[in-house]
Amino acid sequence: MRLNKKLAATAMAALMASSVLAGCGSESTEATQANSGNTSTTGAASSNDEGKEAEATESGEYPTITFMAVDHSGHALSNDHSDEVIAKMEEYTQTHVEFQWEANDTYSEKFGVVLMDKDNMPMILTSPDSEVKGSVIDAARKDAFWDLAPFLEDEEAYPNLSQIKDEVKDGLTVDGKLIGLPRSRIIGRNGLSYRTDWAEKVGITEAPSTVDELYDMLYKFAKEDPDGNGKDDTYGMEMCKYTGPLDIIQTWFGCGNGWVEQDGQLVPVHQTEEYMEALNWMKKIYDEGLIRKDWAAVDTTTWGDGIKKGEAGVFVDVMDGGKRAWDYYEDNNVASVVNPDETATITYVGPLAKDENSEPRTQATSGIAGLFMITKDGAKTEEDVKNCLHFLDKMNDNEMLVLADYGLEGITYEINDNGEIELLDTGLDASQTPNSGLNQTLCYVPNAASTDPVLVKDTQTKLMEESEELNEQYAVFNPATKYLLNSDSNAKNGDTLKQILDDARTQYICGAIDEEGLKAQWEDWARRGGEDLIKEVNELYQADQNK
Repeated sequence: MRLNKKLAATAMAALMASSVLAGCGSESTEATQANSGNTSTTGAASSNDEGKEAEATESGEYPTITFMAVDHSGHALSNDHSDEVIAKMEEYTQTHVEFQWEANDTYSEKFGVVLMDKDNMPMILTSPDSEVKGSVIDAARKDAFWDLAPFLEDEEAYPNLSQIKDEVKDGLTVDGKLIGLPRSRIIGRNGLSYRTDWAEKVGITEAPSTVDELYDMLYKFAKEDPDGNGKDDTYGMEMCKYTGPLDIIQTWFGCGNGWVEQDGQLVPVHQTEEYMEALNWMKKIYDEGLIRKDWAAVDTTTWGDGIKKGEAGVFVDVMDGGKRAWDYYEDNNVASVVNPDETATITYVGPLAKDENSEPRTQATSGIAGLFMITKDGAKTEEDVKNCLHFLDKMNDNEMLVLADYGLEGITYEINDNGEIELLDTGLDASQTPNSGLNQTLCYVPNAASTDPVLVKDTQTKLMEESEELNEQYAVFNPATKYLLNSDSNAKNGDTLKQILDDARTQYICGAIDEEGLKAQWEDWARRGGEDLIKEVNELYQADQNK
């Protein structure tokens, strides 16, 4: 399926019309401040599962599970009306839940302690990390967690959880066992967005679909006064020392995401011709002044200011970064340079192709923003595991997504005449709502938010979500994820090896080293563990019967 200049004309037309990246409206808001951890007992229960209903009726109470989760507010599920939230959760899931809430700012420390405390292990243990850490891998190899793969084969019992993508499971598979369930991250989150009025000002009427068309846009944004102030004070693309955008750009050239499969072998992308093509393209836009000369020293905390404040016109990273720029234009009445009576907007493109004969691509996320593990010291029987999975699965139904993300009808939201959710102006911040904390029980599988009813969304959000959905069709996963997770060489040297490659790439783009110096850095990478890593990854790959 090709996405050429029209970028799948019909699908993209809606996004790019007067587009803009829309925000993560589907993701619930969380307070960033956390107080000391607290432990509370809540219940959970009721669904249409006849077996669970019969069990509850006979025993007079619902099965109990224990759950250690992150508290971002300091008082999870302990605000006014939280008891009503707990009651609804009980009524729907037919599971009694004893929560152990631990403060966000001390969670990692507490997690390490709990991981060693077999006598007080919760059934469900939350890891907030976006990748499986070494301590979790070590525990998994000591048989600390249940292998969930056989359970998820039962699609009837777990209609939501059974839809976790295989590529996402790869990032949670240790020694062939699925050790946890993801707290999901949007797979199609990465891509390209740009300032719509700047494009119109310099005569660009269609969104770029190839890297050559993007180069033309960057050149005009830097050289042809897109803001109309008569000064040479703009750049094509916003950049900072965080090099994630370079990883996205590389995928456009077809080199893969971290690693790529070639002739039956897994190869790190820096050893491909396409990687060098991408690197030379990046060096070209740097040499020609299409990005700022000091980008490698720009702090990530100020990244995004350039596109908000009219210094740059293109943003490559998560699509919600583009939405934040559009929100800034709306909030600050930033006028379009083409029509001052209108507010400036953003257009979301997402994937790009290397040329007219290539498929469009963008870099997939891992799909993981944390994980839930079911422990063997906590959940001692298969029935315990099924009770945990039943609860986690039911929490992804629309009814529970609404409860966890939006709270209680008539208190925090109402349903409008179109059957959509409208949040009420309660004066409460996210930490004070009745449902605060409940979203920490959600995998968000298969949906990142309720699909019926849906939340009322602004234009920015709608277009962003449409863009992310389209991006997922062209998102490139890392085929080596599972093997890197299980590689002793990667555990020992992975961070150092990544730093060598990142530094060499930055130095080459900025002209600190030439191609000979770049290759010398690659040789150093190989000597310091890279060769061993390639060997081990491919041994695991060849031995994998499920690949």
